[in-house]
Amino acid sequence: MTNLFSGLKVLDLSGGVAGRVATMMLADRGADVIQVEPQRPDPFQALDGGRVWGRGKRSAEFDLERSDELGLFLELAARADVLVESFAPGRTAELGIDFETLRQRNPRLVYCSITGYGDCPQHAGRPSYDQLVAARTGLQWEARGWYGGPMDHIKGCDRPSADFDVPDDVRIGADRDGPIFTATPAPSVVAAYSALLGVSAALRARDIIGRGQKVETSMLQAVIMMNCAGWQRPEKSDIPGYKLDVQDRRQTWGIVRAADGYMCMWVSPPRWFAAAGAGDALVVPADKSLGSMRSNMMPIEQRLKALSDTASIFRKFKVEDWVRIAAEDGDISCQPVRTPEQALCDPALLAEGSVIEVDDLELGRLRQIGAPYRLGDRPIDVRWAAPERGAHTKAVKAEAAALLGKSEPQSPPSVGARLDGPMAGVRIIDFGAAVAGPWATQLLADMGAEVIKVDPARQAFWMVTHMAMAVNRSKRWIGLDAKTASGAEIASALVRSADVVMLNLRPQAAAKLGLDYESLSRLNPKLIYCATRGHEDGPRSLLPGNDQTGNALGGAEWEDGGCSNGGRPWFGTTSNGDLGNGYLAAIGIVQALYDRERTGRGQTVDASIVNASLVNSARVFTTPDGRCFDRPKLDADQTGLSALYRLYRCADDWLCLGVFSETEWGGLTDAVPQLADDPRFSTAARRAANDEALSLVLREAFATESAHHWFDRLDGAGAPCEICSSTFSQTLFDDPDLIARKWVVRREGNPNTGPIDMFGRGIDFSDTPCEPGGAPPQLWSHTRDVLRELGYSDAQIDRLAAEGAVILAAS
Repeated sequence: MTNLFSGLKVLDLSGGVAGRVATMMLADRGADVIQVEPQRPDPFQALDGGRVWGRGKRSAEFDLERSDELGLFLELAARADVLVESFAPGRTAELGIDFETLRQRNPRLVYCSITGYGDCPQHAGRPSYDQLVAARTGLQWEARGWYGGPMDHIKGCDRPSADFDVPDDVRIGADRDGPIFTATPAPSVVAAYSALLGVSAALRARDIIGRGQKVETSMLQAVIMMNCAGWQRPEKSDIPGYKLDVQDRRQTWGIVRAADGYMCMWVSPPRWFAAAGAGDALVVPADKSLGSMRSNMMPIEQRLKALSDTASIFRKFKVEDWVRIAAEDGDISCQPVRTPEQALCDPALLAEGSVIEVDDLELGRLRQIGAPYRLGDRPIDVRWAAPERGAHTKAVKAEAAALLGKSEPQSPPSVGARLDGPMAGVRIIDFGAAVAGPWATQLLADMGAEVIKVDPARQAFWMVTHMAMAVNRSKRWIGLDAKTASGAEIASALVRSADVVMLNLRPQAAAKLGLDYESLSRLNPKLIYCATRGHEDGPRSLLPGNDQTGNALGGAEWEDGGCSNGGRPWFGTTSNGDLGNGYLAAIGIVQALYDRERTGRGQTVDASIVNASLVNSARVFTTPDGRCFDRPKLDADQTGLSALYRLYRCADDWLCLGVFSETEWGGLTDAVPQLADDPRFSTAARRAANDEALSLVLREAFATESAHHWFDRLDGAGAPCEICSSTFSQTLFDDPDLIARKWVVRREGNPNTGPIDMFGRGIDFSDTPCEPGGAPPQLWSHTRDVLRELGYSDAQIDRLAAEGAVILAAS
């Protein structure tokens, strides 16, 4: 069977992380990706994962400022299907490779542009290293959190301190105040998801409208999207059930210390563990009520105290023993906090294909991230390891030269066909609960798909929360109990009408409801069936999974806590387990629909939180026996990866520095003159060898003046930096540039919240523009309308409601 994107030609001109991760996933599925290398190496390469992200690609060096090499490149672009670039705004026009220029030569080109901030005037010229973007947009403070949560902070009513502090025996992360620097390049990871989702949707749209288009996304949009649940400003935020305390600054996310390491038991009641470990040996408690989720629904102060009270019991037994006894119970969430290398050595992940082995040209057989999402009929195929830089230059230029003078005349791009969003015409039935599955369909709804959200009555408490509102905007919502005979019949009718069905139930629950793929594909053979999961499709698949335990298994909590250097594990806004799972599922759905247009077949799609965690650390690789190769690692205080890429406390505030190139180092020495003549720092190699000494010099220097003083001095000298903003989210929804671009929107229509400000577009499409969806729906507000569309009369609907098969909106 051919690969999904066999024959697709992709030019990747991107630097940094996002574009190269996105095109790696295209190469994995058969696309011919040419990595167009600039003459000067990417200064960020010391921190990148090129040994992983370059696999399956061809590498060719081009100097686009030379007319002869530009001419060769233009021949390649005239026949490409996709181009991905990450130049600063305006640079592609200077080079003569901007979208409008290339479209005239190739109307079918899908042109993807990834920037730091788009063309927003107040941000566009700023450096776009991940942690500098995180500093400028307040993401480093959001990772720390606010007392009372982000919605309170947006309105300026968050508390300056807490009445009940986190006990030290259950604290996570560094024991200090201030913003958090993470090892995960979160803005780039989410921008990579957006880029791949946008390109995939534009390829689908191209088959309908007959032309390519420009797809744009940015790291700023990525930050807004990853804060979708917290960055909300409703008129009425004190409505019952709306605001959960999960994003309070004191949240520890169930990360606790056992006898020999850390584990995560998020959503599991501490009292179950207290009972299980009360004796000399671990036993599953006989009292099943101890494991009830309802017993875990307590205010954060009570939960922190309960965890602290249980801390001595957690430490009585090893992690593997706690994980084993939790699995014996079957309903208790508990998984080990692992290193990325340990995750890559997991046989279950290798068996599934989310980890693969590649024969590296220099290091031999390596384990690295495999397929982060699966298409049932289209497995990935990594054809070769990452090549040496420029390895294919001669061959690629020869191919381009052979095309000179052979370009066929291109017709101007068609303007006749129109789509209201690249996913217009697709109907999705969403049976998903919580975050991951609904986020996938939310993304597709905002690109024009019709989504019907199906929930039983027991979900009523959840759907009024800020988290549910973030992932269910743009949908119609019906109340349905598929456990009843009449409800199952309605569910079947919905499935028969659908292009896509989404679930995130454990497999045994889906089968019990008759919502497994085998059952539904008999009703609708062309169905795309997507299941999002917590774990791999293997030994852990029957166990409860969530964002926190998935990131424990995948290695992100270890990396972001600086655990390699003695830190404590960390989970926060930047972990993106649920949201990453949803993004990967959405990408898989779009690509499965693209495939269906060619084959006429439906298929399964699946993604998991564990896999999203693997993407967070995709730069990491290891050998089959788990060797840890040298790589930048976060310090225990969560301030940075090196002296030149880290946070510094100034006299009044925090500053983030990001210096990578020799030119940038020159700017730093101009701003901090004592560095210039110090022989310890005279070369990049010496700076690396004396990193701690360099950090000390900079710490002492920056502490002498305000952050604004140092920003002006560094920025003026050309040393990339940003002040760590603690107020960005407070001005976000009043920013005229973001409002004009619809990157944030105000939505009306929900009487409970009143008008609510929320995230807007995460991806912009030039030829199939779409409007971000409406206000989050009210309880069961579309049940009657959807049933009428299925042919039910009002009398039949009322009878179904009386039977408990459906739930109607309150009149």
